[in-house]
Amino acid sequence: MLQMDEFNKFRKEFFINGKSVYKIAKEYNRSWETVSKIIKVPEHLIHLRGQRTRNAKVATPEVLQKIHEYIQFEVSHKVPKKQRFTAKVIFKKLQDEGLYTGSAKRMRTIVAQVRSELKSKKEKNFLNLDFEIGKYLQVDHGEVDIFLGDKQVQGYLFVASPPGTSLRYCQFFLTKAAEAWGEFHERSFKYFDGVFDHVMYDNDSVLKNNQTNTETVFSVEMQIHYGFKAIYCNKASGWEKGAVENGVGFCRRNFLAGIETFGSLEEINKHLNLKSEALTSELHYLSRKPLGHYLQEIKKTVNPLPSKKKWGKWMDLKVDSFQQIRYQDHAYSLPGKYVGSKISAFVTAYSIEIYSDITLVFTHPRKFITGEDSLILDHYLDQLSKKPMSIGHAKVMKLEKFSNSLMEFWSELKRKMGEKSGNIQFVQTLMLKRASSIVDFETSIELALSYQAISYDAVKSILHQLQISQVRSTEDHPSLLREDDFNLNNYQQLQE
Repeated sequence: MLQMDEFNKFRKEFFINGKSVYKIAKEYNRSWETVSKIIKVPEHLIHLRGQRTRNAKVATPEVLQKIHEYIQFEVSHKVPKKQRFTAKVIFKKLQDEGLYTGSAKRMRTIVAQVRSELKSKKEKNFLNLDFEIGKYLQVDHGEVDIFLGDKQVQGYLFVASPPGTSLRYCQFFLTKAAEAWGEFHERSFKYFDGVFDHVMYDNDSVLKNNQTNTETVFSVEMQIHYGFKAIYCNKASGWEKGAVENGVGFCRRNFLAGIETFGSLEEINKHLNLKSEALTSELHYLSRKPLGHYLQEIKKTVNPLPSKKKWGKWMDLKVDSFQQIRYQDHAYSLPGKYVGSKISAFVTAYSIEIYSDITLVFTHPRKFITGEDSLILDHYLDQLSKKPMSIGHAKVMKLEKFSNSLMEFWSELKRKMGEKSGNIQFVQTLMLKRASSIVDFETSIELALSYQAISYDAVKSILHQLQISQVRSTEDHPSLLREDDFNLNNYQQLQE
């Protein structure tokens, strides 16, 4: 079977480096048919390739701690190189102690990694780097806390910084998965008005498999779509990526000092957009030129933007008996007719789009805070109309925020008709929102209350007259509603 790193290489050689199918096949000693088939794989099917169940993790904290102890013993006692602990010896010791259940081959990899990490902590020399304006972009992220409404949440501040310019573009996400990386690249390139030749990264697991040191499918597909080449910093080589890490710290301190409060994700990212724009009026610490000068130079140099792309991942899910699908411990509702059906969900950094075959059924805002679900009342109205006595206990009803006038109308319905009939009429009234605007619906409720026309039929008729009056007034004058369009005398008989 073709290895995933070769799969990525073939696509990268063709889409990024511009090599022909024949040349790739010859260079890698593969058949023309094999290479051609790989290149033609649709992007939305790549995520399905090579799916399998992962083996249990064997490099546990206890195992790593023991390996560190053996290596530190060598250092502190100045053990000669020929007498140092080999991976085979460590494997036997940990196996005898019952701490390690993996293979000897895997142990060799773990020990080598630990030794490499300890070695990298030694003092290193540094070089001043000089990057051509508009050719390179550094991207990284760091954790940051905010208040989202009244809840404190931890998210990720993504920062894009062209080296040598002191420019920073920042956005906030509640996930650091591939869909966030893709969306951030889309926004960053739009901000800079084009695509850089090279984008530099730390060795993030979303972009690079640290075990095999190969690029992920997502990383390759992102490079193919935008047409840039990725550059990965060497492990533990902080001098290679200091500028962007400083950028993360700068944006955290200057744009999100303390723990600021925002009403929504859109609000925080609008705030970060304004802060990034304001930064362009400041002066460069060396040249004393406005940073906006460098932004304009970059815009003249970067490559044209490709077509807009929505980044996300496809999931095949089943609708349960509660009319919900579940993703990462959050529930998302659907109309009752989909119960038991298999649907496809497209998960982005901010939303979950639900499809039945190729038809978009509903788009939910994506939930991240523990215990939060996205349940839409309209999806449950048909079921509630058949189970009126469960309305007061239904979770979806408790999540809904009704206006004061609507709550008063519901209370009056139950007082006049009894709880069961009142609940049925209330659900039927809520269904009227499906064919009207929120403003028209609320106006109809307020008019019904003012005339004591407390029934579903009354609201339906008032709403109908209101909509007719709007059509007439638009024909006569676009901004006038005529009072004689309303005839509410019929509802006097409903008064007590």
